[in-house]
Parts: sequence; C-alpha cells; structure tokens
Amino acid sequence: MATKQPTSRKPGRPRLEEGADTVPVTLRMTTAQREKLAKLGGPPWVRERIDKAKLPKE
Repeated sequence: MATKQPTSRKPGRPRLEEGADTVPVTLRMTTAQREKLAKLGGPPWVRERIDKAKLPKE
C-alpha cells in the first residue's frame, strides 16, 4: 500500500493581497470577447483596470 508523502504546498488559491477578501463575479460576453480578454491578461488585467479607473461624478 502506497502512502502519501507530506507536501509543503498549501491547499487552494493564494490570496491576491494579504488581508483582502475576494468575491466571485460572473460576466456574460461573447466568445470573441472572452478570447480577447484572455489575450489582454484575464482577471489580473481587469483588476488593474478597475483599480486605475476613476469613479464617475454623481
């Protein structure tokens, strides 16, 4: 019977920032838009754009 070797890897996805919680967001887009998003950088690209964007005036 084989035994599992202990591993130093932590389970799950690592946090983006220490102390920052994340939430899943679902967006609907066309296949072409999804492919373009992947080429642009995917989720990190979207997060960067959101962080840089200025909020509209109310």
